[in-house]
Amino acid sequence: MSVRFLLLRHAEAEGNAAGQTQGRIDHPLTERGRRQAEAAAGAFDHYRPVALYCSPAMRARETAAVAGRALGLEAAVDERLHELDHGDLDGQTIDEIRDRYADFIERWRDEDIADLRFPGGETMREAQARMLAALDEIAARHGDGDGFTEVAVVSHNLALKALLARVIGVPLAAARRFELGLASLTVAERRPGEDGEPTGWSVVTLNDRCHLSGEE
Repeated sequence: MSVRFLLLRHAEAEGNAAGQTQGRIDHPLTERGRRQAEAAAGAFDHYRPVALYCSPAMRARETAAVAGRALGLEAAVDERLHELDHGDLDGQTIDEIRDRYADFIERWRDEDIADLRFPGGETMREAQARMLAALDEIAARHGDGDGFTEVAVVSHNLALKALLARVIGVPLAAARRFELGLASLTVAERRPGEDGEPTGWSVVTLNDRCHLSGEE
């Protein structure tokens, strides 16, 4: 069950343009975001995904719909691919969060964030667990035969970072140290463990945005 996951972060949504946090809040793509989504669809030119999955958030579904048209695939929605639940911070700007949740911001910057719960929301460890569960299930569904089966997944910034911390094999706190831009493509390969060994992961590309050119 070797699967090459094509992990696409959604394109720019209205909340991104407004500088707001977006967890479970539902914003559509901006006009720029729609152009980014069209450009991102071209990033799959060198791949042949057999399936396409996305978060239920509107910004992810709209991005996936554009990619799906280019790939000839209909996106399957999986709730587990949603962004980390920002709880009470949802829809606020970073300045508003600094004013209202200064203690949380200080802990987010200075502590092991794995079990730091967003006020009224979720932890990175919880997001990582559901993302891994979703990809394990997808791999079991599509990963058969020799070589790698390719599957495209459209998700979100912190959810993907939580997943990639496990893929790379680093603590969740390290997720603060790498960037995943809007409409960026990250490619990760999942290999089944042998003789009781755990599943093996590797990163092929990280935060690829070359396809965006003038849409940065």
